[in-house]
Amino acid sequence: MKKIILLITIFSFAFIYSEAQARKKAVAKGYDAIYPFIRGKAKVVKNGKIGYINMEGEEFIPCKYDEIFPFENGKAKVQKDLKYGYINEQGEEIIECKFSFIGPFRNGRAVVKLNGKLEIIDTEGAVITEGNHSGTQ
Repeated sequence: MKKIILLITIFSFAFIYSEAQARKKAVAKGYDAIYPFIRGKAKVVKNGKIGYINMEGEEFIPCKYDEIFPFENGKAKVQKDLKYGYINEQGEEIIECKFSFIGPFRNGRAVVKLNGKLEIIDTEGAVITEGNHSGTQ
């Protein structure tokens, strides 16, 4: 039992040290804010824009978004210039930031607002309805 506690303590210190080193590298790059690391990545803010860094302090999602919502199922909703889209965990835009609204995905579909019209898109961002749905009531 003592060996297990010792191993846990050692791994905890190693993790804390590596996170501290990553934060140190990130601070040196001029970030305004660095959020805690979760699963090896941390949200960062630079000049009012949001991105992500990895444990090595490398920016793998550039600081170009106004908001990055929590990752779910390997993707996160993002906002840029009052438009919404989605990125994957590597920072690639999988759905272009062109929608004024994106609802949550259900069964691989989401309601979006594009050019004042309500549409339905699939997980790749392809519009699967015609543009005749009014976004107002």
